[in-house]
Amino acid sequence: MPKASLIICILFAVTVTALDGQATYTELVARTFGTDQELVNGIQFSNHYGRIDGDPYFLDSRFRAGSVHVNNQLYEPVLLRYNLYSQKVEIEYRTIEGNLNQYMSVPELMPSFSMEGYNFKRMQFPDEAPLYCLVVSSGRSTGYIGWRKELRISHSSSRDYEFSQAEIEYWLMLEHLLTPFHNRKTFLAIFPEKMRRSVSKHLKQQKYSFRQPSVQNAVEMIKGALLLYEMEKSL
Repeated sequence: MPKASLIICILFAVTVTALDGQATYTELVARTFGTDQELVNGIQFSNHYGRIDGDPYFLDSRFRAGSVHVNNQLYEPVLLRYNLYSQKVEIEYRTIEGNLNQYMSVPELMPSFSMEGYNFKRMQFPDEAPLYCLVVSSGRSTGYIGWRKELRISHSSSRDYEFSQAEIEYWLMLEHLLTPFHNRKTFLAIFPEKMRRSVSKHLKQQKYSFRQPSVQNAVEMIKGALLLYEMEKSL
């Protein structure tokens, strides 16, 4: 199905749902696309990665409980996973007939989603392709953490291609000023000079690695730094 036709179909589904206010996300998809495989061609998920080493997903390839926002409406619970290579959310659902299907969402129509307690927002930064970022907030300050995966030539003799490790990107929003950072030096430079020592101490306590942190470590590091900033402002 051409992309334009797909978007029209999904907009129709959202409109119908908004009118009755009752449908779940699963019902929304089933109501619009049903089980007609010709109709859903182009959005129904098929595994294109079987001959590629690794996987492109956030955390892993399992579908996890979460929620999605479509056209300012919240749908939950939804089983989903986040593809870091395509920057699309993939959703698993059962049709009215009970068949298990997987659906690739359209990012332009899904501004945010959550999974495993992590909240993501679709962002567009200068000179960057759009991506979903994990949002970390404290008071009026916010941090954004983004991940991407690339496809590259494989070092394995059994596969031609492989997915790269997740590459992490960071931004902080302080006093309505959005600033990117990528290492300890650029991170500390964002904060007022008088509090850089305390932020540096926080990084040492965390033993933080800017290049390959775990998701939880990245969240805790930024949340702790933002809390220090909010406390300093309140003095």
